[in-house]
Amino acid sequence: MLLHARRDVKLDWFQLVSTQRKSAVTILDIAKRAGVSPMTVSRALTGSTEISDKTRQKVVRLAQTLGYRPNRWARSLVTNRSSMVGVIIPDISHSYFAEITGGIEEVVEGAGYNLLLCHSRMDPARERSEIDALIGIRVDGLIVASEQAENAPDSFLDLRKRKIPLVLVDRFFDACDFPSVRTDDREVGRLATNCLIELGHKRIAHIHGRSLSPSSLRHLGYLDALQAAGLPVRPELVADSDFEIPSGREAMRKLLQVNDPPTAVFAGNDPAGIGAVYACREAGLEVPADISIIGAGNIEGAHHPNPFLTTVDWPRHELGRTAATILLGQITNPSRQNGDSKIFAPKLLIRQSTARAR
Repeated sequence: MLLHARRDVKLDWFQLVSTQRKSAVTILDIAKRAGVSPMTVSRALTGSTEISDKTRQKVVRLAQTLGYRPNRWARSLVTNRSSMVGVIIPDISHSYFAEITGGIEEVVEGAGYNLLLCHSRMDPARERSEIDALIGIRVDGLIVASEQAENAPDSFLDLRKRKIPLVLVDRFFDACDFPSVRTDDREVGRLATNCLIELGHKRIAHIHGRSLSPSSLRHLGYLDALQAAGLPVRPELVADSDFEIPSGREAMRKLLQVNDPPTAVFAGNDPAGIGAVYACREAGLEVPADISIIGAGNIEGAHHPNPFLTTVDWPRHELGRTAATILLGQITNPSRQNGDSKIFAPKLLIRQSTARAR
């Protein structure tokens, strides 16, 4: 709590602290009023199952009536918990991850935890360093949108050995069963590509992302849709990017230079798709009259009054809420360290960047 005082008022610090201590409601006060022991009050307020629902409800109602506010630092000394949750995302300025973080914050703060937010800047080494720093200050658990390559889960295997609660968000490692919350990325790729196929396009390119599970699975979905439609898979119509606007623009420039260039493009995420739109316009092509482009992630929807890019959507805020709920479950019950995961279904949003093939 931050205290302010007017300059014309002389404030005795020790008197202030003494007054605060006298006015603050304690567990002892609640115990006396409820006619139970302080331990019973403590167990009721921390959700322990060792007391009856009737007693818990009585204590909680009384605490609310008296205006009880728990001292988190004192509680951490007793419970050996810091009441802090660490969150690591690739880019703190990216609206996609801002929505996920908002969902996490809503749940953890509602449960009485503080949130410590770090961003890896899409650097796997920096991410590992941030994990070590958060563990060093004894956070109670971690939620990570990892930048580690999908075949390199070693950092998280180490956390499991140390029994540190962990949930992966937006990413996962196929060879491990870490708790994760994400969308069905293979279905994202299939939905996007199938949309272009249904519009009559046959030369459909794909802008791939970094070596992460969303990139790989969306690429597989792209291939699934082509094969189901009997369309040839042309390696020259797949270009790499880092899922950002500049690299999406550069990937699109390369795709426009191949023989028999594409009439449609599935970009692995919206920033790459926006970069592709810029490249097409620079080349004198109209989107969608000359070429259709579809992204994934719906980053325009929440921030622009007239979103342009056809995309695939899923509930980012709910991803964050679910990840936080799973993590808190692990913190209170360490035996739930494995297995709890949630996959959200994506949906197609048709906008102005796609049209029927000529």
